[in-house]
Amino acid sequence: MSKGKIGFIGLGNMGEPMVRVLLQAGYEVSVVPHRRKEPAERLAAEGALIVGNPKEAAQGSGFVITMVPNLPQIEEVVFGDEGIVHGAEPGLILLNMSTVSPSGITELAARMEPYGMKICDAPVSGGPMRAANGTLSIMAGTDAEVFEQTREVLETLGENIFYTGKLGTGQVAKLCNNMIGATLMAINSEVLTVGVKAGVNAEVLREIILKSTGGNFQLEHWMPRNVMVNEYEAGFALKLMYKDIGLARELAKENQSPLLIGNLVHELYGLFMNSDLKDKDFSVVSTFFQDAANITISDGKPRSG
Repeated sequence: MSKGKIGFIGLGNMGEPMVRVLLQAGYEVSVVPHRRKEPAERLAAEGALIVGNPKEAAQGSGFVITMVPNLPQIEEVVFGDEGIVHGAEPGLILLNMSTVSPSGITELAARMEPYGMKICDAPVSGGPMRAANGTLSIMAGTDAEVFEQTREVLETLGENIFYTGKLGTGQVAKLCNNMIGATLMAINSEVLTVGVKAGVNAEVLREIILKSTGGNFQLEHWMPRNVMVNEYEAGFALKLMYKDIGLARELAKENQSPLLIGNLVHELYGLFMNSDLKDKDFSVVSTFFQDAANITISDGKPRSG
Protein backbone atom coordinates (compact mmCIF):
# COMPACT_ATOMS: atom_id res chain seq x y z
CA MET A 1 0.00 0.00 0.00
CA SER A 2 1.37 3.39 -1.00
CA LYS A 3 2.24 5.89 1.73
CA GLY A 4 1.68 8.74 -0.71
CA LYS A 5 3.35 10.43 -3.63
CA ILE A 6 6.62 12.37 -3.44
CA GLY A 7 8.45 14.27 -6.16
CA PHE A 8 12.25 14.17 -5.89
CA ILE A 9 14.62 16.60 -7.63
CA GLY A 10 18.38 15.95 -7.50
CA LEU A 11 19.68 12.42 -8.11
CA GLY A 12 23.33 12.83 -7.19
CA ASN A 13 25.43 10.85 -4.72
CA MET A 14 22.95 11.62 -1.96
CA GLY A 15 19.66 11.91 -3.85
CA GLU A 16 19.72 8.54 -5.59
CA PRO A 17 20.09 6.44 -2.42
CA MET A 18 17.53 8.62 -0.63
CA VAL A 19 14.95 7.89 -3.33
CA ARG A 20 15.73 4.20 -3.00
CA VAL A 21 15.00 4.36 0.75
CA LEU A 22 11.66 6.09 0.09
CA LEU A 23 10.69 3.45 -2.47
CA GLN A 24 11.56 0.64 -0.09
CA ALA A 25 9.40 2.31 2.57
CA GLY A 26 6.36 2.26 0.27
CA TYR A 27 6.23 5.78 -1.17
CA GLU A 28 5.46 6.50 -4.79
CA VAL A 29 8.35 8.64 -6.02
CA SER A 30 8.53 10.71 -9.22
CA VAL A 31 12.07 11.60 -10.31
CA VAL A 32 13.38 14.11 -12.83
CA PRO A 33 16.54 13.23 -14.82
CA HIS A 34 19.06 16.06 -15.02
CA ARG A 35 22.63 15.86 -16.31
CA ARG A 36 22.70 12.04 -16.41
CA LYS A 37 19.83 9.68 -17.18
CA GLU A 38 21.40 6.65 -15.51
CA PRO A 39 20.36 7.37 -11.89
CA ALA A 40 16.72 7.90 -12.92
CA GLU A 41 16.80 4.73 -15.03
CA ARG A 42 18.21 2.69 -12.15
CA LEU A 43 15.51 4.02 -9.84
CA ALA A 44 12.80 3.41 -12.42
CA ALA A 45 13.84 -0.25 -12.47
CA GLU A 46 13.10 -0.26 -8.73
CA GLY A 47 9.70 1.37 -9.00
CA ALA A 48 10.22 5.11 -9.39
CA LEU A 49 8.31 7.06 -12.05
CA ILE A 50 10.42 9.16 -14.42
CA VAL A 51 8.80 12.51 -15.28
CA GLY A 52 9.94 15.31 -17.55
CA ASN A 53 10.20 18.29 -15.20
CA PRO A 54 9.54 19.58 -11.66
CA LYS A 55 6.00 20.65 -12.61
CA GLU A 56 5.09 17.04 -13.40
CA ALA A 57 6.85 15.82 -10.24
CA ALA A 58 4.67 18.17 -8.18
CA GLN A 59 1.36 17.12 -9.71
CA GLY A 60 -0.56 14.99 -7.23
CA SER A 61 2.33 15.00 -4.73
CA GLY A 62 2.09 15.94 -1.08
CA PHE A 63 5.80 16.66 -0.97
CA VAL A 64 8.57 17.62 -3.34
CA ILE A 65 12.11 17.04 -2.08
CA THR A 66 14.99 19.09 -3.46
CA MET A 67 18.56 17.79 -3.18
CA VAL A 68 20.42 20.13 -5.56
CA PRO A 69 23.71 22.00 -5.01
CA ASN A 70 22.68 25.64 -4.56
CA LEU A 71 19.92 28.21 -4.16
CA PRO A 72 19.71 29.33 -7.82
CA GLN A 73 18.98 25.72 -8.81
CA ILE A 74 16.28 25.46 -6.15
CA GLU A 75 14.75 28.71 -7.41
CA GLU A 76 14.70 27.33 -10.96
CA VAL A 77 13.11 24.09 -9.74
CA VAL A 78 10.40 26.05 -7.91
CA PHE A 79 9.74 29.07 -10.15
CA GLY A 80 11.08 28.11 -13.59
CA ASP A 81 8.86 27.79 -16.65
CA GLU A 82 8.35 24.13 -15.78
CA GLY A 83 8.70 24.65 -12.03
CA ILE A 84 6.90 23.19 -9.06
CA VAL A 85 4.57 26.17 -8.64
CA HIS A 86 2.92 25.34 -11.97
CA GLY A 87 1.97 21.83 -10.87
CA ALA A 88 1.52 22.07 -7.12
CA GLU A 89 -1.80 21.90 -5.35
CA PRO A 90 -2.30 24.24 -2.36
CA GLY A 91 -0.71 22.75 0.74
CA LEU A 92 2.16 21.00 -1.03
CA ILE A 93 5.27 21.01 1.14
CA LEU A 94 8.67 21.68 -0.38
CA LEU A 95 11.14 19.66 1.65
CA ASN A 96 14.47 21.32 0.92
CA MET A 97 17.32 19.03 1.92
CA SER A 98 20.06 20.98 0.15
CA THR A 99 22.52 23.24 1.98
CA VAL A 100 21.96 26.93 1.21
CA SER A 101 22.06 30.23 3.08
CA PRO A 102 19.54 30.67 5.93
CA SER A 103 18.46 34.07 4.60
CA GLY A 104 18.08 32.63 1.09
CA ILE A 105 15.69 29.92 2.23
CA THR A 106 13.50 32.37 4.14
CA GLU A 107 13.30 34.64 1.09
CA LEU A 108 12.35 31.60 -1.02
CA ALA A 109 9.55 30.76 1.42
CA ALA A 110 8.12 34.28 1.16
CA ARG A 111 7.99 33.98 -2.62
CA MET A 112 6.25 30.59 -2.38
CA GLU A 113 3.54 31.74 0.01
CA PRO A 114 1.20 33.25 -2.64
CA TYR A 115 1.07 29.82 -4.32
CA GLY A 116 -0.24 28.14 -1.17
CA MET A 117 2.94 26.11 -0.75
CA LYS A 118 4.71 25.42 2.54
CA ILE A 119 8.37 24.70 3.13
CA CYS A 120 10.39 22.64 5.55
CA ASP A 121 14.09 23.38 5.49
CA ALA A 122 15.84 20.12 6.36
CA PRO A 123 19.51 19.80 5.34
CA VAL A 124 21.16 16.45 6.03
CA SER A 125 24.48 15.09 7.24
CA GLY A 126 25.99 11.64 6.98
CA GLY A 127 27.15 11.14 3.40
CA PRO A 128 26.09 8.60 0.76
CA MET A 129 26.54 5.58 3.04
CA ARG A 130 24.05 6.81 5.61
CA ALA A 131 21.75 8.10 2.87
CA ALA A 132 21.61 4.54 1.55
CA ASN A 133 20.55 2.96 4.83
CA GLY A 134 18.20 5.71 6.00
CA THR A 135 20.30 6.82 8.98
CA LEU A 136 21.04 10.44 8.07
CA SER A 137 21.06 13.23 10.62
CA ILE A 138 18.44 15.80 9.60
CA MET A 139 18.14 19.37 10.90
CA ALA A 140 14.62 20.66 10.27
CA GLY A 141 13.68 24.34 10.49
CA THR A 142 10.06 25.34 9.91
CA ASP A 143 6.92 26.05 11.94
CA ALA A 144 5.84 23.28 14.29
CA GLU A 145 2.77 22.28 12.25
CA VAL A 146 4.74 21.77 9.04
CA PHE A 147 7.39 19.84 10.93
CA GLU A 148 4.78 17.41 12.20
CA GLN A 149 3.42 16.99 8.67
CA THR A 150 6.88 16.07 7.39
CA ARG A 151 8.00 13.97 10.36
CA GLU A 152 7.13 10.58 8.83
CA VAL A 153 9.10 11.32 5.65
CA LEU A 154 12.04 12.64 7.65
CA GLU A 155 12.06 9.59 9.91
CA THR A 156 12.12 7.38 6.82
CA LEU A 157 15.26 9.09 5.54
CA GLY A 158 17.03 9.74 8.82
CA GLU A 159 17.85 8.23 12.18
CA ASN A 160 18.52 11.46 14.06
CA ILE A 161 15.83 14.08 13.44
CA PHE A 162 16.33 17.48 15.07
CA TYR A 163 13.71 20.22 15.12
CA THR A 164 15.76 23.41 15.20
CA GLY A 165 12.94 25.97 15.30
CA LYS A 166 11.99 28.63 12.79
CA LEU A 167 12.71 28.41 9.08
CA GLY A 168 16.41 28.87 8.32
CA THR A 169 17.72 27.47 11.59
CA GLY A 170 18.21 24.04 10.02
CA GLN A 171 20.67 25.67 7.65
CA VAL A 172 22.43 27.41 10.54
CA ALA A 173 22.94 24.06 12.26
CA LYS A 174 24.13 22.38 9.04
CA LEU A 175 26.64 25.12 8.27
CA CYS A 176 28.07 24.91 11.79
CA ASN A 177 28.42 21.15 11.41
CA ASN A 178 30.08 21.35 8.00
CA MET A 179 32.55 23.94 9.21
CA ILE A 180 33.69 21.45 11.84
CA GLY A 181 33.77 18.62 9.29
CA ALA A 182 35.92 20.62 6.88
CA THR A 183 38.27 21.71 9.66
CA LEU A 184 38.63 18.19 11.05
CA MET A 185 39.55 16.85 7.61
CA ALA A 186 42.25 19.49 7.29
CA ILE A 187 43.77 19.02 10.75
CA ASN A 188 43.57 15.22 10.55
CA SER A 189 45.43 15.34 7.25
CA GLU A 190 48.02 17.73 8.61
CA VAL A 191 48.84 15.68 11.71
CA LEU A 192 48.86 12.35 9.87
CA THR A 193 51.30 13.83 7.36
CA VAL A 194 53.56 15.03 10.18
CA GLY A 195 53.42 11.68 11.97
CA VAL A 196 53.99 9.52 8.90
CA LYS A 197 56.84 11.72 7.66
CA ALA A 198 58.43 11.34 11.11
CA GLY A 199 58.23 7.54 10.96
CA VAL A 200 54.94 6.40 12.51
CA ASN A 201 52.73 4.01 10.55
CA ALA A 202 49.54 5.81 9.46
CA GLU A 203 47.12 3.16 10.70
CA VAL A 204 48.89 2.86 14.05
CA LEU A 205 48.78 6.64 14.47
CA ARG A 206 45.10 6.71 13.49
CA GLU A 207 44.23 4.05 16.07
CA ILE A 208 46.16 5.90 18.77
CA ILE A 209 44.32 9.14 18.06
CA LEU A 210 40.93 7.39 17.96
CA LYS A 211 41.57 5.96 21.44
CA SER A 212 42.84 9.30 22.74
CA THR A 213 41.61 12.87 23.11
CA GLY A 214 41.96 13.63 19.38
CA GLY A 215 39.42 11.03 18.22
CA ASN A 216 36.78 12.33 15.78
CA PHE A 217 34.17 11.17 13.26
CA GLN A 218 36.14 12.06 10.14
CA LEU A 219 39.17 10.09 11.24
CA GLU A 220 37.10 7.08 12.31
CA HIS A 221 34.49 6.81 9.58
CA TRP A 222 35.40 8.94 6.55
CA MET A 223 39.16 8.81 6.05
CA PRO A 224 39.48 4.99 5.85
CA ARG A 225 37.67 5.22 2.50
CA ASN A 226 39.98 7.87 1.01
CA VAL A 227 43.04 9.30 2.73
CA MET A 228 44.04 5.99 4.33
CA VAL A 229 43.96 4.23 0.94
CA ASN A 230 44.98 7.20 -1.24
CA GLU A 231 41.69 7.15 -3.18
CA TYR A 232 39.57 10.29 -3.54
CA GLU A 233 36.61 9.45 -5.73
CA ALA A 234 33.50 11.51 -5.20
CA GLY A 235 31.65 11.13 -1.95
CA PHE A 236 31.00 14.72 -0.93
CA ALA A 237 32.68 16.93 -3.51
CA LEU A 238 35.29 19.43 -2.37
CA LYS A 239 33.58 22.17 -4.39
CA LEU A 240 30.41 21.64 -2.34
CA MET A 241 32.30 21.79 0.94
CA TYR A 242 33.98 24.99 -0.25
CA LYS A 243 30.53 26.41 -1.01
CA ASP A 244 29.25 25.46 2.43
CA ILE A 245 32.22 27.01 4.25
CA GLY A 246 31.62 30.17 2.23
CA LEU A 247 28.00 30.21 3.41
CA ALA A 248 29.21 29.77 6.98
CA ARG A 249 31.51 32.76 6.53
CA GLU A 250 28.58 34.84 5.30
CA LEU A 251 26.48 33.72 8.26
CA ALA A 252 29.22 34.69 10.72
CA LYS A 253 29.61 38.09 9.07
CA GLU A 254 25.86 38.75 9.15
CA ASN A 255 25.79 37.95 12.86
CA GLN A 256 29.07 39.72 13.70
CA SER A 257 30.69 36.52 14.96
CA PRO A 258 34.44 35.91 14.60
CA LEU A 259 35.49 33.13 12.23
CA LEU A 260 39.28 33.05 12.36
CA ILE A 261 39.83 29.33 11.83
CA GLY A 262 36.90 29.04 9.44
CA ASN A 263 38.31 31.76 7.19
CA LEU A 264 41.66 29.97 7.03
CA VAL A 265 40.03 26.63 6.22
CA HIS A 266 37.97 28.25 3.45
CA GLU A 267 41.15 29.64 1.89
CA LEU A 268 42.76 26.19 2.06
CA TYR A 269 39.89 24.52 0.21
CA GLY A 270 39.88 27.41 -2.24
CA LEU A 271 43.34 26.39 -3.44
CA PHE A 272 41.67 23.45 -5.22
CA MET A 273 38.89 25.35 -6.94
CA ASN A 274 40.81 25.95 -10.17
CA SER A 275 41.66 22.28 -10.62
CA ASP A 276 39.82 19.08 -11.50
CA LEU A 277 40.34 17.96 -7.91
CA LYS A 278 37.39 20.14 -6.86
CA ASP A 279 35.09 17.35 -8.10
CA LYS A 280 36.80 14.75 -5.90
CA ASP A 281 35.76 13.96 -2.34
CA PHE A 282 36.64 16.83 -0.02
CA SER A 283 39.23 14.59 1.67
CA VAL A 284 41.45 15.36 -1.34
CA VAL A 285 42.42 18.49 0.63
CA SER A 286 44.83 16.11 2.38
CA THR A 287 47.02 16.10 -0.74
CA PHE A 288 48.00 19.71 0.01
CA PHE A 289 49.89 18.49 3.07
CA GLN A 290 51.10 15.25 1.53
CA ASP A 291 52.48 16.99 -1.55
CA ALA A 292 54.20 19.66 0.53
CA ALA A 293 55.90 17.00 2.69
CA ASN A 294 56.46 14.64 -0.27
CA ILE A 295 54.95 11.73 1.63
CA THR A 296 51.91 9.57 1.02
CA ILE A 297 49.95 9.00 4.21
CA SER A 298 48.62 5.60 3.18
CA ASP A 299 51.99 3.88 2.73
CA GLY A 300 54.65 6.32 3.93
CA LYS A 301 56.28 6.44 0.50
CA PRO A 302 57.39 9.60 -1.34
CA ARG A 303 54.80 11.14 -3.66
CA SER A 304 57.33 12.10 -6.34
CA GLY A 305 60.45 10.62 -7.87
